[in-house]
Amino acid sequence: MENKQQYFGEEELKQIGSLFKLQNLQLISTDTYSDHDVWESIQDTGKAELLLCAALQMCVVGFGNKTYGHFEYQGVKYDVKELFTGLGVKMHATLEDKLSPHDLTPRRIQRFFRRQVKVFLDENTNVKPFLWRKYSTRVSKYRHTTYPGAESYLVDEEEIEYLVQTYEEVDRRNGSKISERIRRVLEARGLSKI
Repeated sequence: MENKQQYFGEEELKQIGSLFKLQNLQLISTDTYSDHDVWESIQDTGKAELLLCAALQMCVVGFGNKTYGHFEYQGVKYDVKELFTGLGVKMHATLEDKLSPHDLTPRRIQRFFRRQVKVFLDENTNVKPFLWRKYSTRVSKYRHTTYPGAESYLVDEEEIEYLVQTYEEVDRRNGSKISERIRRVLEARGLSKI
């Protein structure tokens, strides 16, 4: 019986590597999110303002257990779930689902309107987003930067660190791993110091 070594050494690995020429290899990202494509889809609904209102509702008040809440806009009350259903927003997408770049999900809507949420919080100092209110240490200078989607917008290191710490508290209380996803987003944006 031949005695084979379990692992190749550097020389064997180098010889194998010399067999492959990968000059024409182009790796393709698996991230299907594109601001451009999401914006096109939002515009195609004809309800961009209502989707912004829904994003604000979700980022400030929160959502969960298949409940997205309600908001009132220009004197009309809207049920976010009904709005999403009517516009074809994919509310039940999972990590395993293959989404096209044009698909709208609640998270994509939050992410797209990330700047508008921050501006809304800057202008409405009495509004306290649920993430800041429920899970953070409630440092007031971070009230306007601690909301879902902020990880795709913030650049200030202190604000980012506070956001990550807040999501770590979410994970600790709920047994989730959201802070890992937040770190991946920050790393993809080149902000991986945290």
